[in-house]
Amino acid sequence: MSLRPRTGHVNDQITILASKPWMQYVWLAVITLFAAALRFYRLGEWSFWIDEIFTINHALSHFSTTELLLKNIPPFRNWIPLSVIMDAQVLKLGGINEWSARLTPAIIGILTIPILYFPTRKIFGSHIALISVLLLAVSPWHLFWSQNARFYSALMLFYTLALFAFHFGIEEDKPGYLLIFFVLLYLAASERLSALFIFPVVLIYLVALWILKFDKPKGMNFRNLLIITLPLLIGGAIELYSRIVNGESRFFADFNWFFQYQVDDPFRLLVFVGNNFGVPLMVMALFSGLFLLRARSRPGLLIFVSATVPLLILLLANLLIFTKDRYVFISLFSWIILAVVGINEMASWLQGNTRWLMIAVFFMLFAYALNDVLLYYQANYGDRLPWKSAFSSVEEHIQEQDIIVAFWPQFHPYYAGQPISAYEDVDVKSILASHKRYWFVLDSETIWTNSDVKNWVEGNAELIDVWYLRRPENNFLRVYLFDPVRTPDP
Repeated sequence: MSLRPRTGHVNDQITILASKPWMQYVWLAVITLFAAALRFYRLGEWSFWIDEIFTINHALSHFSTTELLLKNIPPFRNWIPLSVIMDAQVLKLGGINEWSARLTPAIIGILTIPILYFPTRKIFGSHIALISVLLLAVSPWHLFWSQNARFYSALMLFYTLALFAFHFGIEEDKPGYLLIFFVLLYLAASERLSALFIFPVVLIYLVALWILKFDKPKGMNFRNLLIITLPLLIGGAIELYSRIVNGESRFFADFNWFFQYQVDDPFRLLVFVGNNFGVPLMVMALFSGLFLLRARSRPGLLIFVSATVPLLILLLANLLIFTKDRYVFISLFSWIILAVVGINEMASWLQGNTRWLMIAVFFMLFAYALNDVLLYYQANYGDRLPWKSAFSSVEEHIQEQDIIVAFWPQFHPYYAGQPISAYEDVDVKSILASHKRYWFVLDSETIWTNSDVKNWVEGNAELIDVWYLRRPENNFLRVYLFDPVRTPDP
């Protein structure tokens, strides 16, 4: 009797097992647990950065108690940021610390995996849905915002669900989906107004269906178009009334701030976006999107438009107003779906041993993401500057009369035991006249805001410690000490 395993029989059993309908839920559970492990690992270890402190202050100021919560529903400008409301309740129960502040975004980031699986499966099938949520689980950018006391994980979830609701409403001619679309969009816009990118996406998609002579979806009729445009007209009327009667914007009161700080380098912004999405993923997604256009796929057209249009708008806006790469984080899942659709199409064309090429493409995207995840954990302090370590370095050697200077005084009382002087407000003459020791905690993004002090510090103060992030921005954080009775080491 032969003792060799019956390879063909084993392969048949594996094939039968993999074809079972319930196996997709097993894989989904495994992927979700994997995503949870990544998002909870070292969750409370990274330092706060300034935007997280803004979120904490906003949550505690408006939503920390039932009385404040009721007074602020609807809150200022009629937005209801669910992630910030939940943050406030967690902070109230768990205290103000890095873990508690990031717990809500982490949970939302984990739940995003199974939630987005089901609409993706309905449109593209279970294989594409599973691989898409797997790549989302290991996405360094999604991991970062899931471990961040900010609203971006909730924003992306609500925005993507709104996009799917629009698709189902138009494709299936079900107005109920379009009403859900506006509810989800309202929740997304409550987190951040960058959710309104969805309107040019929808408009360009509908126009492209007509210009490119795609078969029209059965829901593309006057009734549904009216449902889509009516809330826009009502919102526009409210905004116009507020500007005429009250002399201010109802929905965009703080938007003028973006015109005060301009970063007019679209190519640099594109590099940052590519670094966060992953250049291989973007390249694969772009070519896959073009393939779907040639194949006359309406879902492919919508996902392609939802991936590319916000980025194009952001690059153009970059010439006029302040922009950040994170404003297009909402389109991350669209880029992932496009890339996975391309991989799936390769699988349908390749036969036999050539299918290894398709597997290689998938593992290239997977390994590229895991490499960035490794940098995220091991070298880049969670992709944020280690303010906690910097101020700890100061606290270890500070004397009673010493003065701490940083661009963000808000880090007191989180990491500094005494008030922090604002970097923009100090000058060389007053520093010398005080005859005191000065500690400067300076980061690469804001060190340029006081060029006189920057140049003087670099030439006259002692560099105590420095931290670098391995990212295209060349981020660094430095601690200097100026001691009037000492000469800095050469």
